[in-house]
Amino acid sequence: MTITDVRLFAYRQGPWRGRLNEQPHVDDSVATSATLPPAAARGTGGRLLPTGTTGLLSGARYPQTPVLPATAALPPGDRLGHLLLTAFGLQRREPSNRFNDHRTIASVRSKFPVHAFVLAPDGSSAYLDLYRHALVDLPGTVAPGGELGVLLPDAGEVTVILAARYTDLPTPYGRLRCALGLLELGINLRGLHIAADLLDVRVQQRWGGAEVTAAGRLVAGSGPGAWSPPLVVTLQGLGPLPAGQPLPHAVESGSPHYPEEDARLRLESGHSSLLESAGVTEPLTGLPPGSTEPVRGVPDLPHHGPGTARPDWAEVLWNRTAGRTPEGITGFSARPAVFGEDCLADLLAWSSRPAPGPLAEIARRVRTTVALQRMAGLPTGRYTVVQGRIEPDGTDPGLMQALQDGFSYPLTPGMDCGLRHANAMWVFSADLDAILDEFGPVGWSLLQLWCGWVTHGITTAAAAHGLFARPARSFEEFWMQHLMGLPRELVPVFSVTCGRSRFTEPMLDLRT
Repeated sequence: MTITDVRLFAYRQGPWRGRLNEQPHVDDSVATSATLPPAAARGTGGRLLPTGTTGLLSGARYPQTPVLPATAALPPGDRLGHLLLTAFGLQRREPSNRFNDHRTIASVRSKFPVHAFVLAPDGSSAYLDLYRHALVDLPGTVAPGGELGVLLPDAGEVTVILAARYTDLPTPYGRLRCALGLLELGINLRGLHIAADLLDVRVQQRWGGAEVTAAGRLVAGSGPGAWSPPLVVTLQGLGPLPAGQPLPHAVESGSPHYPEEDARLRLESGHSSLLESAGVTEPLTGLPPGSTEPVRGVPDLPHHGPGTARPDWAEVLWNRTAGRTPEGITGFSARPAVFGEDCLADLLAWSSRPAPGPLAEIARRVRTTVALQRMAGLPTGRYTVVQGRIEPDGTDPGLMQALQDGFSYPLTPGMDCGLRHANAMWVFSADLDAILDEFGPVGWSLLQLWCGWVTHGITTAAAAHGLFARPARSFEEFWMQHLMGLPRELVPVFSVTCGRSRFTEPMLDLRT
């Protein structure tokens, strides 16, 4: 895949998609493989995840870390289980929301295409199945010296593999499934780092080389589907895992095989847009091999006085939302609200936390611009984020309304768009040509992963202050470019809108 091929792929799903009439028109009645575990991960054996994660997270106030020091004794495997549930766990169902379930991370239409696999030092591998509340054993054992042997962690460590199954997203998204899959992969990576900080576990990223190639083989061997290149991390200092055991509910919905769903996965894997995506993202497996120094997902936040009320970490994760609307209305609602300097400081700290490895290099080529309204006493307008602080870039009392007018969620009787009342809209823009020239074909994929990393940081900070955070690519790039005062070469690639929801209702708690 040449730089020219990647450039065409990027622009056809970005600023050219409207001009080429390639806007996705998604029919939500189209069946997908969302929530379907891989074929190899539907067996009868595995390890049940612990209960009590919510109570554990309730024991510390945001932004205190860790909630459970490494010196605290836990039964074997429980720290890993609590970490995985903190990073990816189920949170709630919302009666009026047509897109359930809700987890600790954002996902387009709640499809959650990113899947997690774990590998223990004894060679056993498993799949994280949140609905069975278990690590479900995968068949076979990884042997030292075998083709997957490079993935084996040392004693007291666990290898975690994250990969997006593009075919979990609706077919009409076409090639946009690739970008969304990578964005959510970056979101999940940040979620894993945050959970590790809370549970006092070190995370080391492993890039390129034989390890990533082997992880791709493990993921592909789990069952049909079109998968992204995997992200491989090592969790250090976890201790031994418990022995496997028979799991309850091994047979779901009367059939352990799901033949129709597996057939759909096989069929969709041959879709032309996904074959193209495989070529575009393949350079991720060719990054220079090696491990990066552990980084933290939670930033060092400014000290607040003892009288400042802070939610606990369980509440922060519970509050994570992309916005709500009443039943029968799509989009997201918002109401005017005022937030102080502490809220803005947290948002800036989370958005500016460096990402691991080559993602940090990509950050040098991205401009973050934020439109602010009723925030920290600042005038409504544009601001550029520079090293964790903001610089004024022009006042405009009507900016939020103008941004809403260029958004892809029009305000209609059946659709709400609360952007005009939002407090902040973060816009990430980049010179795609310059990125491809500097980093080669892998540059575009790294850009998507970085956007996901930053997005989940903003989402977590917003939740700590009771704001929704709606990630979106639903905007007209050239209109956004004009409104945000960007030079011609900088193209908006992603956005996150933060505000106070106008609609609330009781919800079903799915936490343990």
